[in-house]
Amino acid sequence: MSTSDEDTSVCTPPEIRKEASNVQCDQLLPQKSKEFYLKVYAQFKDWCKIKKVAKVSENVLLVYMEEKAKNKKASSLWATFSMLKQTLKLKENVDISKYYKVIAFLKRKNDSYTPKKAAVFEKHQITKFILEAPDEIFLSSKVIIIGITGACRTDELCNMKMTDVDTREDMIVINIPQTKTKSSRKFVIMEPTWIDVVKKYLTKRPSPDMARLFIGFRGGKPTRQNMGHNTISKTPYKIAQYLQLPNVDEFTGHTLRRTSATILADMGGDILSLKRHGGWKSSMVAEGYVEESLTDKRRIANIIQGTPHHINLPAPSSSNILCERSEEVCSEMPSTSTHAATNSEITIPVENFTSNRNTSGINMTCHNCTINYYFK
Repeated sequence: MSTSDEDTSVCTPPEIRKEASNVQCDQLLPQKSKEFYLKVYAQFKDWCKIKKVAKVSENVLLVYMEEKAKNKKASSLWATFSMLKQTLKLKENVDISKYYKVIAFLKRKNDSYTPKKAAVFEKHQITKFILEAPDEIFLSSKVIIIGITGACRTDELCNMKMTDVDTREDMIVINIPQTKTKSSRKFVIMEPTWIDVVKKYLTKRPSPDMARLFIGFRGGKPTRQNMGHNTISKTPYKIAQYLQLPNVDEFTGHTLRRTSATILADMGGDILSLKRHGGWKSSMVAEGYVEESLTDKRRIANIIQGTPHHINLPAPSSSNILCERSEEVCSEMPSTSTHAATNSEITIPVENFTSNRNTSGINMTCHNCTINYYFK
């Protein structure tokens, strides 16, 4: 520090230096949730005054967390600890990240806590809603539910603008410029039915002077009022009501993001694809968005119980396959079956087959068709 800086520091009153320090610290906090950080810090300092605590220590914070645990869930305790960690570091230069007793206490509280997560839609439920729900009532809801393609958050949908939508002949490319992680994402809609829904919604919007993509609809007619955060977050609840699902209260604004992650995982997406899709940096966080689905459980059961999703067999000669059909002849077999014998391997989906394997071969029955594969 130069001599002039030292002189300025000495001449500046302590109150002014403290106020300047607070202003700088406040600017370093997350702007969106800064008020929550300051509120948690103020509550902790008020508690310290009541307890006549002069200096923050590990035992002091442990007692404070024990009192909070009487009426707070484990998730709220972790949030309080996280916000205090940043505010105490900035304002008092106290690093509570090394308070291992407090961290161990929070982990023990977390052992018996089961977080409440938003319910997810199954893929066929989304398709049913888009195809069957009347556009006069649910047109905007159909476009919002399509947001599962990009694992969109409610805020991202709310802030989406018309300029973020690039409509092409065979696809629609949507840009998400404002994200929680400060990194933009894009997603593509390629399903023809979904493309038609989006295009129909765009044509029904009023003049393009309204920048926001989602606007209100009343009686099937568009209004000049932007759709707010709460309205968008209630859309999954309304869709669940239309589909007459039993747990409608569990469908929240976070349903879209969890549904997207679950469908991607069910279709075989790996953890890297999942993280890129949702913009997650942590593998643990990304995995937490995936709901345990019946589809995934059935696939695992098939692997463990010796019934794989597909049976891959070496290409047999025509004399190795005997087709027995009660009403049709082998010449009327589907082209996929007759063509398979000429490839290097034959792949047989077995979802609708019942199979029996013995030392002489494999016997599979589907509807009125029986396939016998004999080993030489």
